[in-house]
Amino acid sequence: MELRTISDIQSLQAQNGKLGKENLGQTEFMKLMLAQMQNQDPFKPVDNAEFLGQMAQFSTVSGISEINQSMASLADSLKSSQMLNAASLVDKTALVASPSAPFDGSTAIRGRVELPASTSGVQVEVVKSNGEVVRRMSLGPQAAGTVDYTWDGRDNGGNSLPAGEYQLKVSYFAGNQQEALENHIHAQITSVSLPSQGGSANIELKGLGQFQLSDVKSIS
Repeated sequence: MELRTISDIQSLQAQNGKLGKENLGQTEFMKLMLAQMQNQDPFKPVDNAEFLGQMAQFSTVSGISEINQSMASLADSLKSSQMLNAASLVDKTALVASPSAPFDGSTAIRGRVELPASTSGVQVEVVKSNGEVVRRMSLGPQAAGTVDYTWDGRDNGGNSLPAGEYQLKVSYFAGNQQEALENHIHAQITSVSLPSQGGSANIELKGLGQFQLSDVKSIS
């Protein structure tokens, strides 16, 4: 069988099972092209159109290789930039959805809810792990939108409560009914990490655990 072009050689390799799952690399491509030029029949040289077509194939292979290298370099650069930006978040405060909050025995808990409509009253209940309601706070009438509140760590009698995990149940009056609201807690960011397979960064919040950066409502 006369092998006159690189396509002929590729076809033969594929038939013999030598190509396998890998495509012809750039180095092998150049070697085959040089071998073709050295061993071509001088009475039947490869015509210009065919040779230019093979050169175009080589350019495509070379171009794809360079693009892959550029994309890999860009990905590394973006990851480094993302890590630097993420590191700047440490010690800042993030707002995340959480039905409970850790109380350290002295630092007040700051929370936030989003009211879908104006209301005659918003109520916050602080509940111990055993289900006992130790504090009820009335925030009074509120307009639709963001409502912030603070719990100072005291019970209804003004007594300081011990450190521990407390549930915070927030609700509002919608006409004659009382509707629950999703609660959000402000917590300090203690560390940030990037997943190895890409995606949103992970942040560690003091007392709350790990959250994805995409779960954060705001950072202050």
